[in-house]
Amino acid sequence: MTYKDRYAAAHLLYQHERYPSATRDFGPLTTKFPNVDKANGLTTFICNFLNWSGHRATRISSSGRLIDAPQRQPSGISLTTKKWIPGSTRKGTADISATINGRSVMIEIKVGRDRPSEYQISEQERERRAGGVYEFIHDPDEFFQLYDKIVTL
Repeated sequence: MTYKDRYAAAHLLYQHERYPSATRDFGPLTTKFPNVDKANGLTTFICNFLNWSGHRATRISSSGRLIDAPQRQPSGISLTTKKWIPGSTRKGTADISATINGRSVMIEIKVGRDRPSEYQISEQERERRAGGVYEFIHDPDEFFQLYDKIVTL
């Protein structure tokens, strides 16, 4: 079974369990398959699959945010400028925080030439020492290898 088949099957099962009368009367909806060649698409793919399969998965945003900030000029005029506010999460925090069969699982998405930072390596060691799982995932096949290993423990 391909990763696309597993993704679609998880969505179908989720619909049957969550909306039984709608799927019985009108049939299931087809799901849009995210572009897993991009980090955002792979993150969406993994979160959707885990949530549809009865686990917990949340996307973690650690980048901070851009806000409008008033700035007074020497002339006395106040102009609105953009200001970057750093995120409050610890450096190295994974992209996805999940719980699979009661086990803490952190997943860091690495697509293309993206490589782990020293902070991510340090956070991986910290999570593993605490008894959790922290892995770098590059594609759906690698995710399913990890997932199958965790659910069969």
